[in-house]
Amino acid sequence: MFWFQEGLERLLHLLGNMEMPLGAYYTNTLPTAGLTPARGRHECIINFMRKSRTQETPVFFAADTNACMGGWTYLGFSNENRDKIASFVTTGLPGRGGEHYMPEPASIYRLFEEMEFQKASGSYCVVKPLSLFQGEEKPEVVTFFARAERLTGLCHLAYFALNDHNAVAMPFGAGCSGIFAWPRTYQRKGLRRAVIGCTDISCRPFMKTDELSFTVSSDVLAEMIDKAPQSFLTGRSWQGVLKKIKQSDKKWA
Repeated sequence: MFWFQEGLERLLHLLGNMEMPLGAYYTNTLPTAGLTPARGRHECIINFMRKSRTQETPVFFAADTNACMGGWTYLGFSNENRDKIASFVTTGLPGRGGEHYMPEPASIYRLFEEMEFQKASGSYCVVKPLSLFQGEEKPEVVTFFARAERLTGLCHLAYFALNDHNAVAMPFGAGCSGIFAWPRTYQRKGLRRAVIGCTDISCRPFMKTDELSFTVSSDVLAEMIDKAPQSFLTGRSWQGVLKKIKQSDKKWA
């Protein structure tokens, strides 16, 4: 079981009995169990993370099985598709319309320059609910999925735990970039940042209605767990938000 099980369960309770988050880590050992994209098919990483959530099972991605040119770039497995990505998400590839998420390819090259892609630290990236972590397993990043009310709680807890009003970022990028590439970029720059993601229009079909992702490194999560009892989460103001969380859960049950 994950190394701060008791504190994590307490935090999820304070956040209105929140869903168990997913943890991700890299390894060079082929996972013995879990869902993984089939060779030769396009598969969205966010969709596989959805499967991990709904089926409470591990999923993993292999460096030698490229199921999504954007996904394998943001996972750190490949550097070969940057030009295609820059064109595809803006003005378009030859014979194929673009997504027009930014006005020109140069916009995406500036993004890539700031992101300073880091090569994956293993041949496989494993993603699974934190409740399935065992022994010495430790996530590199942890991702919560939340609608607005719980998301406000996560954001303000990050501000409180890190004592930093800039503790939460919401950068442009694909859904998987907000879960993998951007958190690693901030870590490499020495910045402790929570990242709100999955605003990417292309990944929205694989998210619940009104839901976004919230990703932190394991050390930031440990701080959030440690500071939660002293934060607003045990105060009167949060009780009013919990009422809205119950209303939201009932609405979308």
